[in-house]
Amino acid sequence: LRPVMDAMSEQANRTYRKLLETPGFLKFFREATPIDIIELIRIGSRPSRRCGNGSLEDLRAIPWVFSWNQARFSLSGWYGVGSALEHLAEHFSGVADTIRRKELEWTPLYYIVSNADTSLATVDTGIMRKYASLVGDRQLRQTILDMIEEEHRKTKSCIDRLYGEMLEEQRLNVTRFVALRTDALRLLHHRQIMLLAEWRRLHHAGHEQQAEAMLPEMFLTVNAISGGLRTTG
Repeated sequence: LRPVMDAMSEQANRTYRKLLETPGFLKFFREATPIDIIELIRIGSRPSRRCGNGSLEDLRAIPWVFSWNQARFSLSGWYGVGSALEHLAEHFSGVADTIRRKELEWTPLYYIVSNADTSLATVDTGIMRKYASLVGDRQLRQTILDMIEEEHRKTKSCIDRLYGEMLEEQRLNVTRFVALRTDALRLLHHRQIMLLAEWRRLHHAGHEQQAEAMLPEMFLTVNAISGGLRTTG
């Protein structure tokens, strides 16, 4: 099964790289997530960037994952898994059937899939679209969002087929945990989105003092959403 895992890994990586290398992706990331606020928060002993330039390669893993989770994309936990599982079904159907019969006893795949479906459980597509609405370029927004939503649909569908039951039934504890906090978290997300839009407007207009005064409340929304999700990612 190791060659199969290698083929799936290559497919997942190609899918993930295609998203990251789509023209304008960095702009989408910086506008659709609160990365600019997270970069201002003092977390740990290291800065968010290795060398201080604006590339994705320079960004450390923690702010990258943290910002996607804050915006409820949870992208780094599942993106590419759906394409990999689809590749498994199309090119290694016998293996896929064996894995299903053995109830995912193949430990490497079980570990990856169980982590991916836990990440999927924290995705809120409605809130995700609200954050995406912060992206000023409408065409860019739709291009990237369409790619993310298609892979999300594919990943959920493939995992459902692999387990033979709906994702919501597989992870009852996670589903219940998120459901209990849904309304409160959505209020926090809407507040954060509103604050982000205003803070960025003030910042771009050169009203630095007014923008600076907003930071404590913005930091509080980051902390509250992390507390509600019980994770930074």
